[in-house]
Amino acid sequence: MILQTRSENMWRKTETRKMTEVNHFVYEADLENRGIRITKYTGNADCVQIPAEIDGAPVVSLGPYVFVEIADAGKGTFKAVVATNGDTTPREIFLPETLRYISYCAFYGCENIICIEIPAAVTEIGSSAFAFCKSLQHIYLPSGLQILNRSMFRNCSSLQEVHISGNVKTIGFIAFENCTSLESVILPDSVSEIEMRAFCGCKSLRQIRLPNHAVVFGNGAFAESGLVEMHIPETACLAEAMFHNCKELEQIVVEKGLTEIQSDAFSGCESLEKVLFPEGVRKVGSRAFFGCEMLERLSPIDADASYGDDVWNGTPFY
Repeated sequence: MILQTRSENMWRKTETRKMTEVNHFVYEADLENRGIRITKYTGNADCVQIPAEIDGAPVVSLGPYVFVEIADAGKGTFKAVVATNGDTTPREIFLPETLRYISYCAFYGCENIICIEIPAAVTEIGSSAFAFCKSLQHIYLPSGLQILNRSMFRNCSSLQEVHISGNVKTIGFIAFENCTSLESVILPDSVSEIEMRAFCGCKSLRQIRLPNHAVVFGNGAFAESGLVEMHIPETACLAEAMFHNCKELEQIVVEKGLTEIQSDAFSGCESLEKVLFPEGVRKVGSRAFFGCEMLERLSPIDADASYGDDVWNGTPFY
């Protein structure tokens, strides 16, 4: 005869449970993580404490759109403007230490939330989890994360400070796009890739400290940001439109590895004065320096390098 503990019995009871509501939390069984998934908050409190346990089982995950109602946007339509109650969402949300997984869009459109601390046990946060949280100012990310998923903080226009843990390897596609209040970012040495438009539109971003090793950059990674200067320890390529329309950018230094400057990499950088890199650049894409009217110093490019169209148009080298 096999004896079962109380917690095991509770879990088996939860496994068979369908969607249920208690204390304004709608929940269901999370079979993969052996606990409870919160799927919806139906209350209207200004301060919300998500419980650590329901019916004897731990709360281990949050589903998508927990705090907002999303209208049917239609096939292929991005749900950027269809959170119907974003302005009535809580100002404070406290998460239980039992939490391990946060789904995509979990806090999407929570317009009032100012600060949130993610429990140490969380190892995955889905895409757009905090997108359009326009009052969010500070967030602390746990050490178990290895990727900041796509559009995680997109359009968080009040976000000033993000503590990124030492295990994150990838800053995802448009992860911080249009975070217009973000002023500085320190990336841990674990980061090896910054994907397309990750920091695009970060108008207040003046500096970003990169790891002291090779990093791969996506197209438009820092386009239309407020960067003034950047030191890149190592990269093989300055990606397409990487610094496009960075109006305040004055200087870029690449220490080693650079072989290619892609199309529009610096187009529209009207304050750019210096671009310094070691020998070895063999390809310069179209409009790479288009409109860089203040450019006065550029490291030598290989004599047999290939060039696209209008590379120097609008510069003193034209």
